[in-house]
Amino acid sequence: MRLEPDVIALWRLNGGIEWAMLLGLAFVAITIGSIILSLGMWFWLLLAAWVVMALLAVVQTIWYPPLAYRHYAYRIAERVIEVRHGVWFRESRLVPLSRIQHVDLRQGLFERSYGLATLVFHTAGMHESSTVLPGLALATATDLRDRLMAQIHGGRPLRRESPHPGEAVSEAGHGG
Repeated sequence: MRLEPDVIALWRLNGGIEWAMLLGLAFVAITIGSIILSLGMWFWLLLAAWVVMALLAVVQTIWYPPLAYRHYAYRIAERVIEVRHGVWFRESRLVPLSRIQHVDLRQGLFERSYGLATLVFHTAGMHESSTVLPGLALATATDLRDRLMAQIHGGRPLRRESPHPGEAVSEAGHGG
């Protein structure tokens, strides 16, 4: 299965913000350093390096997210979740359902604005104890989390939602 296509725009936004902060700090450091230390010729060399870095930032922010999207996929089988990703170095991770301890659903500020969410599978007994699955539609991520937790915990959901806000839910799952 594929991630939501909106994740490309999200990755571009996040990358653009990160690069803008890094380039801004580098520019300020170069400018202040040249004033305080009277760098002369070094200023122009550092500025040329900054311009190259800015061009790399533009290429990385525009070109890389669609490429990363094409190489990101996941599959849910009866006993495992497979997550594949990587542009330069490909990784395929199989997460046995029997090892999953819990599943977190995360939504950052920008993810919320795009209606996306990230699932994090926390596992026991594995070298890397969590696996991230970004770029899912919120409804898909919520449904997937609930189905996985129900399957992991013997086919029964952890809790039932109250049909009406503010109404208590008893152990049997009936309001009251």
